[in-house]
Amino acid sequence: MAEEFFPYESFRPGQREVLKRIREEIGLSRLLVLRAPTGFGKTAVAIATGMMRSPAIHSVRTRNEITPVLRDLKRLSKKVKGVRYSFIHSAHAMCPLLSSERIDPEDFWLNCQILRESGRCSYYKKSLLVPEEDVEEILSVSENHVDAVKRISRDLGSCPFFSLAKLARGSQYVVATYPYVFSKDLFSTIYPEEDPGEFFAVIDEAHMLTDPSSIFSSEISTSKIEASIHEIREYLGGDPFSEALLNRILRLAGERAVDDRLRKIDRSLLSIDTDAIEHLINIALEVKRRALDRILSRGSVGEAASKRISLVKVSLAIALLEDPRFEVFAYRNGMSVWIKITAIDHSVVSEALSMYRASLLMSGTPPTLEYIERILGIQGASYIDALELGSWSPYGNIATVLTSGLSSRYSERSPNMYDLYSKYIEVIDRFIDGVKLVIYPSYEFMRNVVDRLQNQGFVENRGTTIEDLVRSIDRDGGLVHAVAGGKLSEGIELVANNRSMIRCVFVAGVPYPQKDEYVDEIFKSMRKRVSEDEAWDYIYNMTASMKVLQAIGRAVRGEDDRALVVLGDRRFMSKDIRKYMGLRIGRIARNLKEFESLVKLVASDFL
Repeated sequence: MAEEFFPYESFRPGQREVLKRIREEIGLSRLLVLRAPTGFGKTAVAIATGMMRSPAIHSVRTRNEITPVLRDLKRLSKKVKGVRYSFIHSAHAMCPLLSSERIDPEDFWLNCQILRESGRCSYYKKSLLVPEEDVEEILSVSENHVDAVKRISRDLGSCPFFSLAKLARGSQYVVATYPYVFSKDLFSTIYPEEDPGEFFAVIDEAHMLTDPSSIFSSEISTSKIEASIHEIREYLGGDPFSEALLNRILRLAGERAVDDRLRKIDRSLLSIDTDAIEHLINIALEVKRRALDRILSRGSVGEAASKRISLVKVSLAIALLEDPRFEVFAYRNGMSVWIKITAIDHSVVSEALSMYRASLLMSGTPPTLEYIERILGIQGASYIDALELGSWSPYGNIATVLTSGLSSRYSERSPNMYDLYSKYIEVIDRFIDGVKLVIYPSYEFMRNVVDRLQNQGFVENRGTTIEDLVRSIDRDGGLVHAVAGGKLSEGIELVANNRSMIRCVFVAGVPYPQKDEYVDEIFKSMRKRVSEDEAWDYIYNMTASMKVLQAIGRAVRGEDDRALVVLGDRRFMSKDIRKYMGLRIGRIARNLKEFESLVKLVASDFL
């Protein structure tokens, strides 16, 4: 029974009931969908379910999300004897030879393979000999996944990736980042002889499945393509076919990239087929081999491990185009031109899920059952709502105010509107203690508002990490500006004394996806399955509501948390978007004066 593998001695409201429902449904459906709010304890429920259906592989979006799962697994291993678990994330981030070197994962794997096959990596040699029990012991005493990786290389002299992968093959439960679950090739780096069909998969942050590009895509800058051409000339003396192909991509990307919106490059103009891709990959492998031979002739194993060859990343990104469900887009980021090769059909998601014996999708905002059936094309899914089974609801801990004088609609964007947004934000900064998280529909919109604030606080950019925010945030609070759907709006957990530090979430505009040619392609793909109105509703209303609810979930993570939520756009009054959100709008502020009065009231009587 699943309860036997529950990591805790007692259950939070709704957990026992959800497990009972899962136990009833798991034999009837290959896909279970769990909708549960932040603070419900989804991880403990997932572990109990996965252990009941082991072997299980639990996918998380980022490395930072591994440690909470390990914490519960460690607790379970003390409660139930014989429980074995492991974890896996990017091999290049674990490699003790790399230290702080930055290298593309695809590039690293070739370095790693060559060093292993030539017998030059002592850490890999040791990983073949280290007993699994020694790795288990390190997991049992490590504070987090980072500490575990350091201890394996330092105390055992072993490669963390291959040590943990070996342990994984004998474990009932393994935690891994998304690529190792959604890519069969990467899955095989952990399990070279096993079939995914033998595994039960847990997909955390399942709302990500609504956007194929968030999982199935690769981005390369034109500067990396230029570097690839130089590498071909340096190590091979040139290759006319590859150089012509790469120069053609450079030219087309430069012509199509105008701003930060994705613009499609016509496949027919690229002249890329299977033979061209195979040739480019072979050239990349030869360039890499010659580069490493040159380094290893000097005996520098560490330098060889970190040697970057841009052509490897470029060729493997282009190889995605062998699948007709992928397209090429170009955009500008500042002065740089970038290419994004991404899936534009949701069948890539359902195809990945179908690899496994069964799957559990979890999120506070998962896609609807209708969406799963009609867009993902998965029939017979079982939908479980923890709120209907007795879970604590965060909505009672939220005061919601809608501002009818604001809108991020394109036709209304102007210096006056940006000024008005900044004035509303200054009100919450003045009267609300703690962290105030301000969520914007785009970087451009955010910059226009933030530039008008006297006290700007912390501002996210495309390269910002969660660690950057944690290091800089003032314990007394302040403003944090982030883009909807990004790392900070969905991945941060700012806690002090077991309470969330975020006391206000200001949604500065409806975070509809920016209309570009990628969205156009997704729309065309959806239109094969649903009507035009339904496709528009899914792409815009459902996606925007998910982003809003994810941001709100950063503030209210438990029964002791309270927060003010400001819906800063009159369009939130539309029933088309509110039907997905489930939020009750408490009050409507028609102007800045009314808004200030309401904020003062919430600050004094509710927070």
